[in-house]
Amino acid sequence: MVKMITPIAALLFSVALLLVGHGLQSTIIPLASRSLEFQDLMIGLAASAYFAGFVVGAIVTPHVVVRAGHIRGFAIMVSSMSAAALLHPLIADADAWVLFRFITGFSIAGLYLIIESWLNEFADNANRGLIMSVYIVVNYAAFTTGQLLATLTQPENFHLFAAASIIISLAVMPVAMTKAAQPAPIAIVKLELGKVFRTSPAAIVSAFIIGMVLGSHLTFAPIYAIEKGYDAMTQAPVFAATLGIGGMISQWPLGRFSDRVDRRLVLLMISIMGIVASISITLLEDTSFITFLLVGVIIGAVTQPAYSLAAAHGYDNAKENGYLRMAAGLLVAFGLGSSIGPFVTSILMQYVSIDALFLFPSVLLAVLSIYLGQRILRKDAVVSAEKEDFDMAATSAALGGVMAPELLNEDDRYVVVPDEWEPQEQDPQEQDTEPEADAKAASDVSVQ
Repeated sequence: MVKMITPIAALLFSVALLLVGHGLQSTIIPLASRSLEFQDLMIGLAASAYFAGFVVGAIVTPHVVVRAGHIRGFAIMVSSMSAAALLHPLIADADAWVLFRFITGFSIAGLYLIIESWLNEFADNANRGLIMSVYIVVNYAAFTTGQLLATLTQPENFHLFAAASIIISLAVMPVAMTKAAQPAPIAIVKLELGKVFRTSPAAIVSAFIIGMVLGSHLTFAPIYAIEKGYDAMTQAPVFAATLGIGGMISQWPLGRFSDRVDRRLVLLMISIMGIVASISITLLEDTSFITFLLVGVIIGAVTQPAYSLAAAHGYDNAKENGYLRMAAGLLVAFGLGSSIGPFVTSILMQYVSIDALFLFPSVLLAVLSIYLGQRILRKDAVVSAEKEDFDMAATSAALGGVMAPELLNEDDRYVVVPDEWEPQEQDPQEQDTEPEADAKAASDVSVQ
């Protein structure tokens, strides 16, 4: 294991720094927005701008890499994201923060795609699962660490924004100094949403609705804790982190369980549990912080893995040459949902009740449950023998990038390989014995 991880240690260190800074920034921005008395509507709009920027970044980044290369492209994205972090305390204006969040979303999408392209350069069929599993663990651990750093001082304090900017800036150093060769260009995948939807309606609808739910949770969880009477500096960031911790705990067990039964049934089960848990937290009044956190962990455990299950179901229904198209469709559906969810939630929180943060997702999960129930009754489940094994690395759009479960096939008519890309020649004997073992094409997904 150590021998496999050593060549990518610098890249993983960059990922860790990047996600610590990103986690810190993502937590302090809604808290600082509340301290600056921004309206919930503007906070939600800024969150929607972040996810909109993420989708646009996934589309544009491959063209940036073709023009400038991976290292320069990485430096561009890091510089943009670091600058956006510093601009927040310098310009305390809600409208400006919407733009800054769009820049951050655009940049983080590009950074994910570039890093994952590099990781895939080192991955073959024998070690890909291990490499990507380590990568996902680093993602979860670093982002949660960043969220907890928000407890060090007041959220509107310039020092936290400066710390986020510094940590993000440092992420470029391991990549700039790495001796690893630059990988193949990031592929540009043509997207046909209609065909993707017809292939697996349940996967696309689920990704869209879960995007609305998770986008709202990520944006307003710390604000909700404050409104419930908990401390803005020491307790609100911890509550936000518990949602991710719950998802980290349940992701793998639920995924492996879904390999044995109808994934739609598992999605239906956790959606119902999410409704119960979400309503329960709104009923808590003057309860201990530990109880509040435990309910938060449960909510995270039953909502955070939902995208992964939806994506796995989509791959089950996609043909082998349709994996990349399905991954791109899932990314777009999730991104659109994540862009709409926080904005709608902000309106409901401002004009109805702070509890709308969990009551609105309850309604969304109820709609999803009804839809899944109808799909289960109308269409038989995919038989176990035809299922793709659950792979967190291929179903992690909620974290950032999306990687299809198969390596890129440059002959696929839905994949446009940049003109500059010339595949390395292989020894004919190697091609006969291990046709895919040394494939170097990146399986990162961008949509066109």
